[in-house]
Amino acid sequence: MTRSSHPAAMARQRGVSLIEIAVVLAILALLLTQAVPTYSTWLRNTQIRTAAESMQNGLQLARAEAIRRNRSVQFVLVDAPATGWTVGCVNPVDGGTADVEDPGDCLATIQARASADGSERSRVAAVPAGARIVTFDSIGRVRTNADASPALTRIDLTDPDLDPAQVRPLRVTIDAGGGIRMCDPALPPSDPRAC
Repeated sequence: MTRSSHPAAMARQRGVSLIEIAVVLAILALLLTQAVPTYSTWLRNTQIRTAAESMQNGLQLARAEAIRRNRSVQFVLVDAPATGWTVGCVNPVDGGTADVEDPGDCLATIQARASADGSERSRVAAVPAGARIVTFDSIGRVRTNADASPALTRIDLTDPDLDPAQVRPLRVTIDAGGGIRMCDPALPPSDPRAC
């Protein structure tokens, strides 16, 4: 008898049954129903972190540009409560063109970020309420805003659509000396990442 004509060998070559495929699909569907809500929450919390890091980077850019250019540079929240911002000079050069070779020349907008860039669901709350500008002087300290509005000292970021038990809000603080720090208000005070 040849190997391929043996009944046991033929039974092994048939493949998987329809019942086996249905069981595997049912298990996969069950796993997906458990994983999708967790993934969605993780993704929304990641958007909060992206927005907070963007705010922190924008503030650090404004401070660094103020020092580099030896002139006042401001960070402005442009579409609060969304997370868009711009960094630009307080008194831009006339004509709207800057000399790349001269770091003192400065345009009204050095860099900008739209809130749709990776964190469209995140929302900001500025402290003090209504503040949207912080200005850094030529040595990197916070100075009075040109329009006499209160200087931004804190930005709280969250996702209002998430369950409060699942959201991971973050905070970016700006001190008078120009220090910029991102922290997590939900952590205990003993944690170095806490506010």
